[in-house]
Amino acid sequence: PFKYTPVIHNYAATNLIPRHLGPEYIIHGAKLYSPWDPTRTEVTLVVSEWFFDRSIHLIKNLDEKDHPFSEVVVMIPPAAIAHDDFDMMTEVPVRAQHRAAPDFMDLCEADIKTEWFMITNSYHQVSRHVDLMFTPGKFQPVIPFTPATYPFCFKFPYCKETVNLAQRFNPGHDKVVLDMDMLYHTESRNKFCKEWKEENGEEGEDLYKHHQRRLMFRKKIIGPPGPTGTSYFAYLVREGKDGMYKMTDRSLYGARPPFVKVFAKEEKLDGMSEDELAKRVGMTLLDNSTDCNCAAFESEADCEGSGLGCAWRALFESCHPPELIDGSEPICASTEAPTMSPTVSL
Repeated sequence: PFKYTPVIHNYAATNLIPRHLGPEYIIHGAKLYSPWDPTRTEVTLVVSEWFFDRSIHLIKNLDEKDHPFSEVVVMIPPAAIAHDDFDMMTEVPVRAQHRAAPDFMDLCEADIKTEWFMITNSYHQVSRHVDLMFTPGKFQPVIPFTPATYPFCFKFPYCKETVNLAQRFNPGHDKVVLDMDMLYHTESRNKFCKEWKEENGEEGEDLYKHHQRRLMFRKKIIGPPGPTGTSYFAYLVREGKDGMYKMTDRSLYGARPPFVKVFAKEEKLDGMSEDELAKRVGMTLLDNSTDCNCAAFESEADCEGSGLGCAWRALFESCHPPELIDGSEPICASTEAPTMSPTVSL
């Protein structure tokens, strides 16, 4: 005979901050880190914007979230009109910056005043809890990475090319860091971007100039058109500055996304050319498909009532597909490589 007890809890292979702990006082397997400290670290959020003011959804809901951002910078197209009423939407200072370069250069072009920053795009919203983790004592940011192996990366052409480009900075580089997972150190970003532009052109025009032979056998190279979080980290490794971070393997310890995609269908449509869009509209005038994304549900009621079979994890106040909990077959098909890039070039 046995019974459940709240005295003991198994957190094997889990990264935690004190907020995640329950009433138990015998804990197995947890890696406990320190939470973000606003008195020590100011963080700017950069939001890449394209069409239809989709970033307004993120900004209007920002005050409802538990986040570390002291300022938001919205990167907008040159012809877009900047809002002057952001202060009516959120208590967080927000400013718009017109692009002077293609959208895929936002990582390098964003004007950052704080020591650290993160980046997302207007198809996402800030997660209910942005659990930035730091090592106790040294206060190093804890950053998840994906191993650059075939199952996790190389079977995805975009991810494979992301690693190839990072290896220009650090031969043998074997860690993929999602652009939206990285907490960028602004001064280090500036030095990385200076070198990246010297090697690849101010707008990345020389990024693939040595790949003409590959282009003879394929229509285009599937890869990032600009700088990435993976290349940024590869640069730091080469310079011996990667010690400012504590890297953790997401394939072993998992990771909680700081941003959740809420406009997946719109992202696909916005990224289509006129011909592609016309073809899609011609094929079906009524699209009844829905986004299969459990992470977008932020309450237990919405999660359990989604109709997708999502499961609510009360401890972490988050919604997950059931296969992440019981190991069953995935309920949502996924073919995306573990990386992120803006969808269109303006």
